[in-house]
Amino acid sequence: MAVRGVRLGGALVGLAAALAVVVAYLFGGPRMVWIVAAAEVALVMLDVARRFRVRGQHRPAPDGPEAAHCERCRRARERLDGRSVGDAVRHQ
Repeated sequence: MAVRGVRLGGALVGLAAALAVVVAYLFGGPRMVWIVAAAEVALVMLDVARRFRVRGQHRPAPDGPEAAHCERCRRARERLDGRSVGDAVRHQ
């Protein structure tokens, strides 16, 4: 259900951006369209940066200098060391 809300929100933002460009063209010409488009791109870049920053803060810090930097490397190191990765991971 949450995905549907995200799609609706994205559609509304896209529609608002398109209308902003049309209004900019009608009232300011091509130069104003460039300004509005640049502002929209900057807002999208800020939103993406915020999402990645929030996502990156939830990762646990690795332990020690020999720690794996990602889940895939951690599993590979566990296989090489002979430690069990777990049934849930092994059967995926």
